[in-house]
Amino acid sequence: MKTILKFIVAWTIVCLSLLSVADTNDTLVTGNPLDGVSLEKMRLQDGRFVQNTDDGRKVVFTPDVKLQQYAQELFDKYEVPAGAAVLLNSKTGRVLTFAQRYGKSFAAENKNVALDVSPPAASVFKLVTTSALLEQTDIRLQSEMCYHGGGGALYMDNLIDSDQLDVACRSLQNALGFSINAVFAKWSDRLLDRTTMRQYAERFGFGKPVPFDISVEPSGIDIPQDRLEKARASAGFWHSHLSPLHGAVIAQSIAQDGAMLRPYIVDHVEDENGNVIYESSPKYIGRTVEKETAEQLIEAMKITVEKGTARSAFKDHRGNRIVPGVTVAGKTGTLHGEKPFRAYSWFVGLAPAENPEVAIAVLIVNEPKWRIKSAWTAAQILREYFEKK
Repeated sequence: MKTILKFIVAWTIVCLSLLSVADTNDTLVTGNPLDGVSLEKMRLQDGRFVQNTDDGRKVVFTPDVKLQQYAQELFDKYEVPAGAAVLLNSKTGRVLTFAQRYGKSFAAENKNVALDVSPPAASVFKLVTTSALLEQTDIRLQSEMCYHGGGGALYMDNLIDSDQLDVACRSLQNALGFSINAVFAKWSDRLLDRTTMRQYAERFGFGKPVPFDISVEPSGIDIPQDRLEKARASAGFWHSHLSPLHGAVIAQSIAQDGAMLRPYIVDHVEDENGNVIYESSPKYIGRTVEKETAEQLIEAMKITVEKGTARSAFKDHRGNRIVPGVTVAGKTGTLHGEKPFRAYSWFVGLAPAENPEVAIAVLIVNEPKWRIKSAWTAAQILREYFEKK
């Protein structure tokens, strides 16, 4: 019996050694076809964006040339201090636009603005809070909360009911569409604990890196123990951070009934002989919300564009839609930071709302002199996309 056991142990060690060698050989032979991929080295060649690596590989990227150039020209025309626009095919995760710009005053900061996770998520985080309220409490889209204050800041007084001061009331869907901070603060203070808020933030990808073709940092999240700070976090005041890529993925998951897909910007990679050695395909990476919740989020996000915080950006001076015949759903976010002054303007959204094809995130970082806002920029890019179709 002992002899048999010794034989089994010895044979196991041999097998493990062979597996280890095989794994090492595979790595040496095939390598990682995405090693060395650099968005800064993406160049237009034969009607596509490509990168030619030092070892002879040809990386072919996914962005649509005309859409990419159009978005880039918008940023350059208005001399945006810093900004990025990421447009995804919401059904596959394929990157259609990955435009970005940084001005001279941002030279010492992260030049890859679309992947920068330092900007505050601002009111985009209300999508997370709304999801938690819909799935973990009895609050529905039509549920109302009366409130006072909270426009530019939240104080403890804003969490407390007041017969004299609470003269305005909003439903949850209107609170999202008009981005009413106090409504989210009051409901989250009473109905959502830190664990639940953290869980939903993580479902939407906060606290971990977005899987992508190149390495990215995780979007930061902090749900404080302090009562007031927790309420502020639920409304998007400073405790969450987001990259434009991550913002687009959040919108994509809502567009796809809560199914979050891995975004990809590399279409395929060829070796020095022209053989395809890597090819991207859609990949499911997690569930954010249930299908019914995603549908409710879209209904509320439509209000943002139709009559809420993004209304003026999606209509011209005559009241006509900037994106004719297409219903857009979205969420805005605005937050100012000091030293140095930064005005963060967000729009994340999807279209068409009835059967989404694309998801978009736009971040514009303005200095004291404002250039353009993210919602207006998103409207222009979406119009270009659907007109091109």
